[in-house]
Amino acid sequence: MEKIKEILSATDGIPALTNEQLDSFDRLAEILVEENRKVNVTSITDPVGIALKHFADSLSVLEIDEIKKENIKMADIGCGGGFPGLPVKIVRDDIDITMIDSTEKKIRYVDATAKKLGLVKVNPLSARAEEIASKNGALREAFDVVTARALARLNVLAELCLPFVKVGGVFISMKAATAEEELDEARRAIGQLGGKVKYVKEVHFDLSRLDTADYSPEDKNAICDFVQAKRYMIVIEKVSHTPDAYPRQYSRISKKPL
Repeated sequence: MEKIKEILSATDGIPALTNEQLDSFDRLAEILVEENRKVNVTSITDPVGIALKHFADSLSVLEIDEIKKENIKMADIGCGGGFPGLPVKIVRDDIDITMIDSTEKKIRYVDATAKKLGLVKVNPLSARAEEIASKNGALREAFDVVTARALARLNVLAELCLPFVKVGGVFISMKAATAEEELDEARRAIGQLGGKVKYVKEVHFDLSRLDTADYSPEDKNAICDFVQAKRYMIVIEKVSHTPDAYPRQYSRISKKPL
């Protein structure tokens, strides 16, 4: 999948990658396509889509200052097929990352893939977020950084994710064009859960260095659409402990967000 390396090498908006890291991303793409025939990990299986929507989009979180600190403990909530967690880990082997999803088959895939790639300090966990971050949950307020990507609206995500964050840590919500609207409806919940919006960062990708002469019209259109799409990182600081009553059961969170 040579396009994987070409695209990632030419993408401005993500960290510069070594040849070894590029090889790991190429291998991750191969594993993803192969395993997706057995387990429904993702609907995106073409090289350009994988490179952009899974890898580059995931790596953009590493441009956030709070995640640049060394040896942090991170949790990726609702990790699905391992995004952003696996790409983050390929680039930042110092991070101790716990990857949580309620779908056991996806967690088995993440675990097996991390081992195939030789990644260490990866802790895949099949569990419901609202249970393990509850008042007596094993992972409550245990992480410096918590991420969530394309999981739910922010007023729901806040209650699922902020209980995992240490006071002084941050929750990074990766959002698309609805970010401003979602943030407006979630501000009350964020405050109730011990959080405070620190800043919102618009994510920009530039692939003007990519030579697309041999790319199909469909691939060129996909690249153009990706560059033009609106993306944001909502960075929420944990300023006080989450009250013991939260998170509630998921049925209550989803039916009546804070």
